[in-house]
Amino acid sequence: MSGPILSLDLGTTGVRAVIFAADGSVLGHAYQRLALAFPAADRVEQDAIDFRDRSLDVMQAALTDAGCGAADLRAIGVVTQRSSVVAWDSGTGQPLAPVIGWQDRRTLARVEELRAMGLPVNTLASCTKFEWLTREHAGVRSAIARGRLRLGTPDVWLTHWLTGGDAFVTDPSSAGATGLFDAGSGGWFDAAMELFGQERAWHPQVVASNETVGLTDRSLFGAQIPVAARAGDQQAACFAQGLNTVGDAKITLGTSAMLDRSTGSTATEAPPGAYDLPLWRLLAADGSVDDAFCHEGTVITAGAAVEWLQRIGVLADAGDMDAMATAGQPGVVFVPALAGLGTPHMADQVRGSFSGLGLESGRNELVRAVLDGIAQRCADLAETLDVTGNLHVDGGLARSTWLLQRLADLTGCVVLPAREVESTARGGAALAATSPGVAGDPLPAPEPAAEIEPALDDAARADARSAWRDHLQRWALGP
Repeated sequence: MSGPILSLDLGTTGVRAVIFAADGSVLGHAYQRLALAFPAADRVEQDAIDFRDRSLDVMQAALTDAGCGAADLRAIGVVTQRSSVVAWDSGTGQPLAPVIGWQDRRTLARVEELRAMGLPVNTLASCTKFEWLTREHAGVRSAIARGRLRLGTPDVWLTHWLTGGDAFVTDPSSAGATGLFDAGSGGWFDAAMELFGQERAWHPQVVASNETVGLTDRSLFGAQIPVAARAGDQQAACFAQGLNTVGDAKITLGTSAMLDRSTGSTATEAPPGAYDLPLWRLLAADGSVDDAFCHEGTVITAGAAVEWLQRIGVLADAGDMDAMATAGQPGVVFVPALAGLGTPHMADQVRGSFSGLGLESGRNELVRAVLDGIAQRCADLAETLDVTGNLHVDGGLARSTWLLQRLADLTGCVVLPAREVESTARGGAALAATSPGVAGDPLPAPEPAAEIEPALDDAARADARSAWRDHLQRWALGP
């Protein structure tokens, strides 16, 4: 009989731990918010110690909630936000600088310089953030001089901490979001490393997504648990929802909205404004590996726009947004570009905007406009990646039935909401269950919730989409 698996899921605004039984049911759960800092325009920072401490808190709380001990666990899977960067000292294990968040735009000038050279780079990728740290940050420069610099995305930092410093690893799903990964070789790309002034010694080894890389430090839980998986949040959600066939697609409605469309076992060229990324690398018991890839498109601001409404006092509670959107009158339009406009435009300089405001406009109209703008931008992704048929949906904003219906209406897809909207955690556990270093059976996947079919006919959908494109061109992209 298989024991339970703990999945640690560190996002942008919070971290959760979920313990899954062998039959796939949830035994225990805990969640804590993470701090976000905005020290200057275009800067988004977090704290690596906060990542570590809050992670420990939720893992211990989830064990208590499940009524089991660490020794009962079969394995741990780690899932994290991608592209954010952590720098730490290999000798002390302490962070050298604030975490530079994936939404941070301090390297915009450098990105524009690289684009002028014909390189398809954006501010989301880690590469220019790594470059900024190694050029500009005094503490990082000092660690380089002493030969003690370690750099990585949050999965690297958390796995290093969990294993007591033994493991310095990442997997293709997180490495692919750095801008330094070579899909052909399956490792770091020497030309990119040179371009951004990076040394291989500063960066982790790339291993399989389901490779057991060590045991947890006994001092953390009183027992040693195999750390059996690591993955980027979007790819973990894909794994949880079984995106195994070319053309399968899911969109995660989280802080951002990310649409991933499965493309098979080899890297292929993505449409303009989208990216070809690894989904995962699976290690088999005989030592062979299987790689899977996807095309990905990004709405940079999705759930973050709803949180912004809460922060400025327009929305008291996220649970109220559907009722407010239903009560709101159409006419106000919102472009959700609070941190730039993503796929397919990749216009980092664009900022968010409301239009169509009148004296009659109130909170309900603003909330409706924000949800509608998110749905329109998600439809932009579906068009770019040629998604038709079924569209799997998960993430915190998937709790909004108003948004899901609007997504179905604008894409023409049948929307299949995950029964468990936080699919990223389940994906981490499901990956760990496949590790050759972990005994037991695979984690079964739950059935989707009730499907949502489009309510708009083709003509009404075409009109809505045409009006949106005209609005973007006039109010966001310019002549």
